[in-house]
Amino acid sequence: MASIDKTALKTLLANGPHRTLAAGKEVTLALGNLYIVTTTIIATALLVWETESGYSRYYVPVESLHQSIKARLDADTSRSGEQNGETHVGLEVLDTVKGDNGSQVVIEKLTVGSKSTTWVRFTEGSMQGYIRFERKEIDEWFENGALFVGIKNPYKRIDTTPVARHVVVKIDGQTVAETTVAVLLSETGLKEAYYLPATSIKDWSLTEKSDWRTTCPYKGEAWYLNIKKKENSIWYYPFPTHESAGIEGFISFYNREGTDIVVDGVKV
Repeated sequence: MASIDKTALKTLLANGPHRTLAAGKEVTLALGNLYIVTTTIIATALLVWETESGYSRYYVPVESLHQSIKARLDADTSRSGEQNGETHVGLEVLDTVKGDNGSQVVIEKLTVGSKSTTWVRFTEGSMQGYIRFERKEIDEWFENGALFVGIKNPYKRIDTTPVARHVVVKIDGQTVAETTVAVLLSETGLKEAYYLPATSIKDWSLTEKSDWRTTCPYKGEAWYLNIKKKENSIWYYPFPTHESAGIEGFISFYNREGTDIVVDGVKV
């Protein structure tokens, strides 16, 4: 079960979120054999930035909960040990956190069959009626019926631009890649990255495939290569999202210690 940072919660209750925005997408959460949350046009999710520097996350309204879970909230009993057909649905209060301004949250444990998760339910204050789930404890998230990779920040954009630049990559002083054409990827809030043709690598015997994978809602699933025994130093997107289609199959290098990326004679 997730450990809820109560100090951070108290700060959130005292200051309120940095920013909120109504989410236009239908958000669905699956736990066990139930879709425990399904937002609608009326019961919409909120995108919430709890702090200025933090990532956004979904808050969902109580009205979007599965009917059997709402019944547990409305019950006057201990709200646990009930049966919904073949599915056991239970709800247990773990703690209450209060703010100095009268705001309040309840930390509760939701059990669906053999699965459980901890949520934060806002019962008083500006976020009253909303619930914050812990993403890693949910079996699956969906946006508009599609499997969820990550929340796309509506204030962020991706641009890919083909450029004719002389790019040289050196690792431990050895030139491992060189090209005069590349794709420059610009992503709001991040340093620009150069993606090179895979054939810019001078000696493929220096590389080996890695099993490491990461996902990005803006670019897709990244695959990795080791080079010169340096793990996961190269990444690429074999099946990028449509907005990042310009980097399909191109490679990029981690600009870290021991790696020098030189563009038109200038180290970047």
